[in-house]
Amino acid sequence: MNKSNVSVFIFSIVFFLLAACIIIFPGESFSFALEGLKLWYNIVCPALLPFFICVEILIGLGIVSLFGSIFRPLMRPAFNVPGEGSFGLFMSISSGYPVGARIIAKLRQEDLCTCVEGQRLLNLCSTSGPLFMIGAVATGIMNNPALGLFLAVPHYLSAFTVGFLMRYYKKERISGKDAHVSNPITDMLNHRKKDGRPVGMIIGDAVKAGVNLILIIGGFIIFFSVITGLLKISGFLESLSIMASKIIPFDSITPDIISGLLIGFLEVTNGVKECASLQLLLVYKLMIISFIIGFGGLSVNAQVMSIISETDLKFNVYFAFKILQGITASVYSYILFNCFSDLQVFSPDYTAGTGIWDISTHGSWIHVLMNSLINLLFVIVLMLIHFLIKYKRGRKHQSLFN
Repeated sequence: MNKSNVSVFIFSIVFFLLAACIIIFPGESFSFALEGLKLWYNIVCPALLPFFICVEILIGLGIVSLFGSIFRPLMRPAFNVPGEGSFGLFMSISSGYPVGARIIAKLRQEDLCTCVEGQRLLNLCSTSGPLFMIGAVATGIMNNPALGLFLAVPHYLSAFTVGFLMRYYKKERISGKDAHVSNPITDMLNHRKKDGRPVGMIIGDAVKAGVNLILIIGGFIIFFSVITGLLKISGFLESLSIMASKIIPFDSITPDIISGLLIGFLEVTNGVKECASLQLLLVYKLMIISFIIGFGGLSVNAQVMSIISETDLKFNVYFAFKILQGITASVYSYILFNCFSDLQVFSPDYTAGTGIWDISTHGSWIHVLMNSLINLLFVIVLMLIHFLIKYKRGRKHQSLFN
């Protein structure tokens, strides 16, 4: 029996058991699905849909080529990727999972990067957003906004570290396009001419693509909400945690810690809530939560797998480096905490994770939508400022030689 047949057999058993649990616990399954639906409707949809639509429009207008010309001198030496990847990096940092994966898949489909470059970019541009780490986790769950710094900084450092390591993944010859500096405006207009679609068609296609993607993400959120809930009420998670704690030769690793890690391995938000309520020193809570956010959970990874399924990018490579990113984020969190452990933000009043976060913490979906649009506008303004500075310097440099 080959590996393919074994995987089919295993998945058949797993999903058969899952379907049986849904039949055995119909009321609970409905409640868990409803919680996932509320999370998607109130938080995820208004936060990500504007980014998805705007990203599709900007790619159609050629903004990626403009960014490629501007940031090529930075992206190629640092991460061995084309400058076009900088657009995905900025958007991923500003908006979080899985915007970066969507952009990189689009770049690959448009042949703006090779398969190897796309593989490197996929891990570099796979980050959580600052709103989630600082707002939801640090403020809502851990009841201390100052802790957001000790989650966000290690998280982005881990992404840059993995991106730097990925530069050595399947070394290839640099194309001639990266050997010279080109005019950003010219590259943008050339891409626009090559695309050829009217602006109205670009906007219409962007809305359709954005809505389709947000619906897929909603399905994954609801599905994994049901899985996580059924694992809890069925007693399987508790039994597995107790069994694992007996196997691991460390008395400090309790079943509660293993349970929190397993939930975080499935889904980020619920895992963070479980780990924040553990009776642990704050530094260990931060390390565990940093790992969960850095890895992204199977829910986010499944979304990425769905997004890149129409490309030649390999999910197994991405998945392996996401585990490495989670470990690296955990190590950076430990180092940063010990460097600043004497600050007053670590007083006893703040060190107990309350686990009080719920959907109502974020207000209505309109409030979330407005925050998302403000963040998007802020990112675009920063991009324009950087472009104007770069463009003026280029004009000044050109005038000196004319």
